[in-house]
Amino acid sequence: MSQPRPAEVPEVPAYLSGIARAFPAACSVVTDPDGKVLLVRSFNREHWGCPGGVIDPGESPEQAAERELAEETGLHLPAGRLLHIAWACGDGSDLPNMPGVQFYFDHGTVPLPHPPLRLQPDEVRDAAWVAVDDLPAYMGRLRIARLRAALDARTGGEVRILSATRAELKADAAKGRYVT
Repeated sequence: MSQPRPAEVPEVPAYLSGIARAFPAACSVVTDPDGKVLLVRSFNREHWGCPGGVIDPGESPEQAAERELAEETGLHLPAGRLLHIAWACGDGSDLPNMPGVQFYFDHGTVPLPHPPLRLQPDEVRDAAWVAVDDLPAYMGRLRIARLRAALDARTGGEVRILSATRAELKADAAKGRYVT
């Protein structure tokens, strides 16, 4: 009796090899009853942002947001609904210029007094609960627009996609008056 022939693997069309790949990331929007947002500042970048990071292989965006929140702050809060998607346009010419997509998830409101945070010592240098009106001291206008879009969606607004180029994001990071 002859062995069945394995199914032939179709050749990948040439155009697929040129499709830009994107870094996927997820972050957590956590607030307190006064509307202050939890922000962290990592050692690898100057600007502040919501806790989050790259989505690992085999992980869903929600799982990544929960994992990153727990790793960076010690908070174990479930990811709620998707609030916002941020897209970073890049030409893919090298790692710093890769396109990126970041999913913002609602992780709810924590009670006062704020729960104690356990910052990841090798990654996160600081954390702060920040009033929305004080965000310009922590991040540039593009990142503020992303966070405001997430907060607006939380209170009944639509989920939006905001796009910026890598160059715009780099310039945005350079313009901030970041709290030290």
